Amino acid sequence: MLQLLSYITTLVAPLRGARSTPPRSAAAIALESVTLANAAGDSAQIYTFGACVTSYVKDGRDVLMVRPDAKMDGSKPISGGIPFCFPQFGPGEMQQHGFARNLEWSIASSTADTAVFTLADSDYTRAMWPHAFSATYTVSLGATSLSTEFKVRNLGDAPFEFTGALHSYWAVSGIANVAVRGAFEGASYLDKMIEPPALVTSSASTVTITEETDRVFEGVSGDVVIEDSGAGSALTIRSSGWEDTVLWNPYGNEGMGYDSFVCVAAATALSPVTLPAQAEWTGTMEVIPGSL
Repeated sequence: MLQLLSYITTLVAPLRGARSTPPRSAAAIALESVTLANAAGDSAQIYTFGACVTSYVKDGRDVLMVRPDAKMDGSKPISGGIPFCFPQFGPGEMQQHGFARNLEWSIASSTADTAVFTLADSDYTRAMWPHAFSATYTVSLGATSLSTEFKVRNLGDAPFEFTGALHSYWAVSGIANVAVRGAFEGASYLDKMIEPPALVTSSASTVTITEETDRVFEGVSGDVVIEDSGAGSALTIRSSGWEDTVLWNPYGNEGMGYDSFVCVAAATALSPVTLPAQAEWTGTMEVIPGSL
């Protein structure tokens, strides 16, 4: 609880410290990406910039959404798909959502249906977060789902802490058609739309969105289902290792394309992971498209 109160305090404190973007030419660049495919004709696209999955097409339908205001030239993190938040979720002592989403990841290996990306500490990251680490992100396209596995290894000689999320943008036919179902009833969530942000107890297992929404559900993971009555679809997000679930929609913001997506993110956001020296943490997320 002390950690959670500290997190709430951080939300309302001014941002401090490091630069907001990595060293990079001001000129637009062509971003590198990897495309996965399977025998059924499904596909997924992942950019090395931020290791961001921007498309997952299953049975001819893309379940991911990239915002209309997204920059695809490396000038800022990609707003859409499955962006990374690491090693910080939300505002805090470093730049918004940490540095992983605005750095080039290396491609360690790739096959027709699987790609492995890696990221390591550098002078830039250590200026914000003074820890030696390696991160590995594996994206696999299966016959019925898309799977991700995120591993963080502490390469130092002392423990460090981090928070994070896969801040996923799921395409919908219209936000009024959406119901998000999960183990929400009785769970506490941090409501960041009230002033000051505070913990609230959820009274139902289903959440609908009729106003700007920004919630972090504490201890809710496993299966969360997005039901879209307009598309006749049910998308299951199955997570492990990630402890919390974030629900976000900038209701009414046409510039962000609010009516075309809902963010349901697998996260470890309210209580940081403490990773001992030379230890490894793993978070997985499986995305399973289906029908109502």
